[in-house]
Amino acid sequence: MTEEQFTIHQAGINNHCPNCFAAKSLTFSFFQNQKENSWYIKTQAKVTDQLFCAQCQETIYPSAWDDGIERVFLYHQKLLMPNKAGYQLKKKALWAILIVTLVSIATGVWGWLTYGPQ
Repeated sequence: MTEEQFTIHQAGINNHCPNCFAAKSLTFSFFQNQKENSWYIKTQAKVTDQLFCAQCQETIYPSAWDDGIERVFLYHQKLLMPNKAGYQLKKKALWAILIVTLVSIATGVWGWLTYGPQ
């Protein structure tokens, strides 16, 4: 089973970095996890976020955010359109379900014809 983290929203902001005070070097990224195996794909509802400074090459954690960064974060969080959480079956799983269903129906018909009303 592979787990993949993909970006669902990314935005550069004009605030100053709290570490190096560089302007226009911050980027908000929002991620969502997805687990995949040969039968299905599961998208998780949890959305994670990250604030990264391109100037000092560091992740800025929420404890270091000022009010301006917090307001921009809330704005971008409202814009966020995460993928719907749930399962998506692959062709292999759909074929397996179809075959099991057909075998069950055939077994039931055979049993009814063999041992049915006499």
